[in-house]
Amino acid sequence: MMKKIGYLFLILCFISCESELIETTPINEQQQLQKASTTSTTDKGENVVIRFTDGLSATEKDAIRAEYGVISYEACSCGDKNLESWDLETIHEGATIEERVTSMEQDPEMEGADFEFDIAISSQVPTGVVASQIHNQSVLQKIKTEKASVTIGVLDTGIDPTYFGFEQAFLHNSSFDAETCGNELFGWNFVENNNLPFDDNGHGTIVSYLAYQQLENTGINFEIVPAKAFNAEGKGSLFQVGCGLSYLINKKVNIINMSFGWTETSSTIIENYIKEVERDILMVTSAGNTGLDNDLVAHFPSSYTTANILAVTAVNNEIPPNLESPISNYGFVSVDIGVKGIGLPFYIEPETAPISITGSSYSSAKAAGFSALKYQEGMSMSVFYHKILQDKIQSSGLYQIKYASYLDL
Repeated sequence: MMKKIGYLFLILCFISCESELIETTPINEQQQLQKASTTSTTDKGENVVIRFTDGLSATEKDAIRAEYGVISYEACSCGDKNLESWDLETIHEGATIEERVTSMEQDPEMEGADFEFDIAISSQVPTGVVASQIHNQSVLQKIKTEKASVTIGVLDTGIDPTYFGFEQAFLHNSSFDAETCGNELFGWNFVENNNLPFDDNGHGTIVSYLAYQQLENTGINFEIVPAKAFNAEGKGSLFQVGCGLSYLINKKVNIINMSFGWTETSSTIIENYIKEVERDILMVTSAGNTGLDNDLVAHFPSSYTTANILAVTAVNNEIPPNLESPISNYGFVSVDIGVKGIGLPFYIEPETAPISITGSSYSSAKAAGFSALKYQEGMSMSVFYHKILQDKIQSSGLYQIKYASYLDL
């Protein structure tokens, strides 16, 4: 009976629910929030992403914003309500933005503060992957009517649930959740701030399918929760990525796939989120596609050193496989394992010739799906990690990565 009620709720919500509006609160009525651009690859200048500590009242938050010279702010439309993007006065009470960010980093009422910056998807994305129009009824058929035993969160460009390869119901059913974002159905869109995380790029659909493919017809009761943090051009902001990551963490997923990355500038906020669930959620991350040594030029989030990071690089189709120059990133410390990700066949439509896709994004996605096969409720992170890596195969050509091995997926 509960399954039928949950499914009925989804149908009614798809028909009648309006998309939730972005939570935007201008402090100065003359200046509305300017959303972070997703077309630039540089720092945002006067925009800072901050995270309050838990337990602060609305009045206390207002006072903190005033103290730091906030013109306007944006809070996550879903996910961590303590995470905000601030537009700051250039000079406030004689202090520059850089000086105030330094103060924020030491502020006991904040968990972290980072300058805003853009993050881009780097793996190849073919055209024509996603449908130009997605019909609601087709989506409903892909939402599960029961709870799953293992959940993968995919932080990416969204998903096209109508892609022909998704033959069985696999999307998370938000009606089973104790807390949701009001009209939430199966995931969230942090680009347009609504309940329809549909893919307008293609990358998220490919990534989700490669994870799905590892699990279909295995008897494993799995599901995928899409969090859309990247736009049609494959670009997102640190704030959008933080909101999406916190959303998936709040969902208590078992695995989060992050097939993206950035170099040099770390993020205290993203690193803290990952640390906080070090014992609970496996973070499967792509190592990058620039052929660089990640030990020398850090690639985040794959270069974070927490015990729940599995950093995956793309290897070629040779027997045994090797790193592919100048694509495969490597590192004795910062890259864990290889998975084939060079020239993978991908079918845009049934009964047509496949196209070729390349990138560690796709290696990571396959590893995330494979990890779900190994998951068992209640296992420790160290045991989970061991179960994944016990199937690794040594390859002399992979001596530049941590385990000098690959997963044959």
